[in-house]
Amino acid sequence: MPKQKTYAIGIDLGGTKILAAVVDITTGEIIASARKRTRAEKGQDFVAKRTIELTQAALSAANLPQDASIVTVGVGAAGQIDRKAGVVVDAPNLGVKNMQLADILGRQFGKPVRVGNDVEVAALGEHIYGSGQGFNNFVCLFVGTGIGSGIVQNGRLYPGLTGTAGEVGHIVIQAGGRICGCGARGCLEAYASRTAITKAIMAEIHHGRSSILATDAALQLREGETIIRSGLLANAIAQGDSLVIEIVTEAADYLGYGLGSVMNFYNPQAIILGGGVIEAIDLLFERAVYRARNTALSAPALQTKIIKARLGDFSGVVGAACLGSEAVGFQFPLS
Repeated sequence: MPKQKTYAIGIDLGGTKILAAVVDITTGEIIASARKRTRAEKGQDFVAKRTIELTQAALSAANLPQDASIVTVGVGAAGQIDRKAGVVVDAPNLGVKNMQLADILGRQFGKPVRVGNDVEVAALGEHIYGSGQGFNNFVCLFVGTGIGSGIVQNGRLYPGLTGTAGEVGHIVIQAGGRICGCGARGCLEAYASRTAITKAIMAEIHHGRSSILATDAALQLREGETIIRSGLLANAIAQGDSLVIEIVTEAADYLGYGLGSVMNFYNPQAIILGGGVIEAIDLLFERAVYRARNTALSAPALQTKIIKARLGDFSGVVGAACLGSEAVGFQFPLS
C-alpha cells in the first residue's frame, strides 16, 4: 500500500540564491519550487520579503489537492543559528544579524517553523534521501558563496556545543593569509569558495591576464551578481581557458587540504561534496579528491569514500522540509 503523501515547505536561504520548494516528505520528491538571487546587499528586510514571496510562489505552483495541507516549514540558512529560537544570529554572506526568521515565517504562513544551518540541513536531506543513505557517520560539505559542512554522527545531525559544528570553511589553511568574510585570515573559504575563485580570476584579469571570461564575468558582476556562475566557469574550462583552469586547480588543491584534515581528524565513513560549482566542474571535484587522498593519512585516504551529493541543488530544501517535519513529530525513515 503506497504511503499517503505528506507535504512540507523547505527553504534554502543562501548567500547567492533563495530556493523555496514544496516537498513530499514521504519520498523527498519536489512538487514545485521557486528561486531568485538573494540580493543580500539590499538588506535584511528585503531578504525576508523575498523569502516569503518565493515560498508563496512555490505553494501556488504546487497546486496541491484541496484536501492536502502543509504540515510545517523548514529553513536552512547560511550562518550561525539559534535553533531553539529560530533566529539567524550572524550570517556574513547574507548580511543579516539576529533575524527572527521563525517568527517572521510563522506569522506569514501559520505553520510551525524550524530553522537550521544551510549545510547542516542539506546533510540531513542527503542522509534521508540522498548520497548519505547507508552511512551512519559522514560529513556533507558544500562549496558555494562560502564553504560549510554538516556532520552526521551515529545517524543523527551533530550540532556541537554551540551549534556551530562543521564550520570547515573556517579551518585555517594559510596562517596570516587572505581575509575571510568572518574577519579572520587564512580560512579555507577564502581560498576555495566560488567567491574566492571569482576574486582571484577578476584580480588576474584586472592585472592584464587574458581570459574568455573577461567580458561575460564583468557584465554579470555589473548586473548585480556577486560571484561568477558555475556554468560560465565550466564553459571556460571546456574551452581551455588557462587562467580559469589555473585558479580552479589552485582552489581544488586548497579544498583537498581541507578534506584531508577532515579525514584525519573526524575519520568519517564518507565525505559528500555538493554545491553548484562541484556539480558543474569535474576538474574541481576530481582534483580536490586527488589532493585529499594525497594529504590524508594512508588508512583514511584509502577507505574514506568521497562522493557527490545525489540531490544536487535540492539537498537543502529537502533537508529543510525534513527538519521541520521532525520538529512536529515525524520520524525518518517514514514507515
